[in-house]
This record gives sequence, C-alpha cells and structure tokens, in this order.
Amino acid sequence: MKRIYIALALAFPLSAVAQKDTLKQETIDIISKYQPKLPNAAKLNLTASLPNVDTSRPRLGYQVPALNLYFMYQPVPIRPLALGKDTSSLQLQNNYVKLGYGNYNTPLIQAGFGSGRKDKYNFGVLFNYTSSKGDIQYQDVSQMNILGSGTYFTPLFEVNASLGYNRNQVYYYGYDHAVHQYDKGDVKQAFNEVVAKVGLKNRPQNDWGFQFQPQAEFTVFGDKYKRMENTFVLKAPIRKQIFEDIWLKAEGLVDLSVFKEDNNEQINNNIAAIHPAVEITKPGFVLHAGANPTWTNGKFHLLPDIVNESHLIREKLILSSGWISYFQKNNFRNLASENPWFNSYGPDMLNTRIEEKYTGIKGTLGNHFNYNTKFGAISWYNRQLFVNDSTDGKSFYTRNEEELRAFQLHAEVGYIQEEKFQARVSIDWYDFNKQKTELKPWHVQPFRASLFAQYTFGKKFHLNANLYTLSSTYYVMRKEGLDAMGKTKAVQDLNAGAEYNVTKNFNLWFNVNNMFSSKYERWHGYPSYGLNVLGGVTVKF
Repeated sequence: MKRIYIALALAFPLSAVAQKDTLKQETIDIISKYQPKLPNAAKLNLTASLPNVDTSRPRLGYQVPALNLYFMYQPVPIRPLALGKDTSSLQLQNNYVKLGYGNYNTPLIQAGFGSGRKDKYNFGVLFNYTSSKGDIQYQDVSQMNILGSGTYFTPLFEVNASLGYNRNQVYYYGYDHAVHQYDKGDVKQAFNEVVAKVGLKNRPQNDWGFQFQPQAEFTVFGDKYKRMENTFVLKAPIRKQIFEDIWLKAEGLVDLSVFKEDNNEQINNNIAAIHPAVEITKPGFVLHAGANPTWTNGKFHLLPDIVNESHLIREKLILSSGWISYFQKNNFRNLASENPWFNSYGPDMLNTRIEEKYTGIKGTLGNHFNYNTKFGAISWYNRQLFVNDSTDGKSFYTRNEEELRAFQLHAEVGYIQEEKFQARVSIDWYDFNKQKTELKPWHVQPFRASLFAQYTFGKKFHLNANLYTLSSTYYVMRKEGLDAMGKTKAVQDLNAGAEYNVTKNFNLWFNVNNMFSSKYERWHGYPSYGLNVLGGVTVKF
C-alpha cells in the first residue's frame, strides 16, 4: 500500500504543473565583471651583427657562343652498297639489337650494349655485320666491326680507352669478264685492322687552369697479300687562358708508320709537328693565329694557321676567312680506305700538303634558317691520283701529281623546325685551273651536291630522303704503252627511309637505296649495286 501512495503523490504534482506554471521567476544579479589577464611574456634580447664587407674584386669571365648553326656535311660517296652504320639508338637506350635483310642477299646485324651514365665510369660494346652479293661475278662485299670503349672519371682526370677490330672483304671484279677468267680466291682481298686508343683529359678546377688532352693510338693494318703496316700516333694538345679573352694553345703531333710487304725492305713514313697558336675571343670577333712547323720524312715545312670570324651583323652575318695548310698522310691504310681496290704501295710514296686560302659568310636567318658559304683557292702538292693498272684494269696504283690547284665553292642552307622537320642542301664545286704533272685529275670529283630532308609524324613515324648528284670523273688506262683517257658518267642517286616506333622499345624500319638504280662507277670498272631494298626491326632495352 505504501508504494501506491507514493506513486499517487508523485503523479499529482506533475499533473498540476501541466495545467499551470506556478514557479516563481528568479533573477541573477552580476556584482562584478571577470577580466582574465595573461602575465607578461619573457622577451629575448638579440643583438644582430653584419658580416664583414667583402672587398675582393671577383673576376668574371663569360664565353657566349654564337647561336648560328655551322654544319660541315659532306655527301657520302657511293660504294657497292650504300649502307652506313646506324648508331642513333645508342643515344636513347643503353642496349639495342637491330636486325634486317634485303635483296642482293644482304643480312644486317647490329648490336650495342652499354653501362649508361655512371658517376665513376661508363663503357659500351658495338657489333656490326653486313654483306652483299651483286649481279656481276665476284661483286661481293662484307664488313664486320667490333668496338669496345670506356671512360673512367676521377676528381682530377678523365681516362678513356677503346679497342676495335675491323674486317673489310672485297673482290677485284672490275675486269672484262669476257676476256679474263679468274678463280674466286685469286681476286679476293681482305683487310684486317686492330685499333687501340688511350687518352687522358684533365678536369681543371677553375677556368684559368691548364687544359690538356693527350691521346695515343696504335694501329695494325694488313691484307691478304702479306702486306702489314704498323702506325703509332700521339697527340698532345694543351690550352691555357692568360687573360679574360686570350688563350695560348699548343699541340704536339707524332705520326709514325712502318710498312712491310712479305720479305721486302720496310718503308717508313713519318710526320712530326708542333702547332702553337694564340686565340682571341671577343663578342663578335674570333681570331686564331698560329703556325705549323712540320717535319715529314726528313723535310721541314713552316705552314700557316690563321682563321678569323667577324660578326658584321651579330649572329646573322659573319665573315669567315682563313689561310691554313696541313699534311694528309698517304700511308697504306689511308689509301686503301679511300680506294679498297688499291694494290700498289712503293718506297717513293709522298705525303700530300694541302693549302687553303678562303673567305665566306655564314649565319642564321630568323629562328629556323642557317647558311654557310665558302669561296677560296686550294692547292695540293704531291697528291696521289688513282689509275687502273695496265694488265686487266682490275686494280689501281697511284701517280704523283706534283701540284694541283683549283678554285673552291661551298654553299649550304639548312632549315630546322624543332624535332619535327629539317632540310638541308649542300654544294661543293672545284674548278681545276692548274696541273703540273698529269693531264687530268684522275678520279677526282669536281662537283658534288646533296639534298636531305626528314619529317616526323606524331613522334612515331619518321621519314627521310637523300638526293645526291655526283659529277663525272676522268680516268686513264695504259694500253700497249699508251694512256687511254675516258670519262665516267654523272649520276643522281636517291635514298629514302622510314621508321615506325611501335612501342618505346620496339620499332620497324625500311630503307630503299639507289632508287634510280644507277650503275655508277666511282672507280672505273667498278659499277655500284642497283636498287637496294632493306628492312627489319630494332629492339631497345
């Protein structure tokens, strides 16, 4: 019963409140305001001091190169197979393999492997092989190249070295096949070459320090007929800045060759030179003034070495002039590289001295065009001219031209639009006006012109084309004790290529060489291949 009474007692007041609020209203009186305060913060007293005044006067040297683009492109001579090395992939990837095949039974294998850029070192290995078989009997050629190179970096020096092996195999097919019959082994020629190089370059700590870059090269060159030539070349250039815009330069050169054929007496061909010079570089003006004291096979020559560039209109119109002279060494290796069917090297071989006096203008036009012109007089002393032999004409020997002079004209214009499009046209013309020993400059081309263009679609599809125009040359064959003179035909040669990047590491390529199928004779009796089609794939990794 108590629980019931308590519940009723609690329920009654609640019902009364629901009916009427009878509670008394209360008020709050604020007697004083509360104002909180923070204590004063402790302050740090700092006394700043300025650094000492630097009263030393800095020496600032600036070298601002001219923005004009200067190209010295030369057209590639037409050989039995107009196929060059493609090493552009090495600039994009450390490793690549390129495979291809074409008509004339032409395989192509290229491979490059590298370490990439390292802080301490880098190295790479390159392999190249190609061969072809032409329509004429024994018109076969093969080429193999192996090269290993590397560079080691220290805080003070940069050391580089390389070792390469080259093999070039050709056949003496330039004879009348209806008159003469030869076995393949009788007309085979194979050149083997081993080249070792080592160089050193200092890394100066300041712009005023000595800069030197010595390099030594040793070459062993031989052929199938037991002819062997050893060559040692040492170059030691040094450079020192003495004032803000004046440099002193000097280069020592030693080029020693020893040739020996079977059991015959060896032939020495040596060149030694010292090239001192002073270079003055100012805004809009460059002067290189020096001399080339040179000794070759016991004879002394004091040669000029003067080059000047003056900006008539800054970067747009540059006057370039020069008077230079130098030696071109005629050892067995250099002559065989120029004409692989060269087959006679004797003790009376002389080195060629070349002297050039020229002037011209070059510069840029707008943001895309560049140009370069050169007009001058050039002289060759003791130039070696190639002549067919007097038996069947399949090999060549040389005749010494004591003095050959010509006026020279070189002109080129280029257009570049970033990486999308570029084009270039180049012309070289020689007007031979004096010849002392021979009747004509045998197998010397007086005119060469080339037109090159390249276009890229969407960074994946690349097109390129080369158009060459090569003039005719005079040749002589000795028959029955008399010289019979003739003239080869001029030629226009068009090469085109395409490349498509399927992925970043895989692309397809296709080349067409000699599209006009011109059977051009760079050397009399040796016509080149006709239309050559070659295609394949490149894998980069």
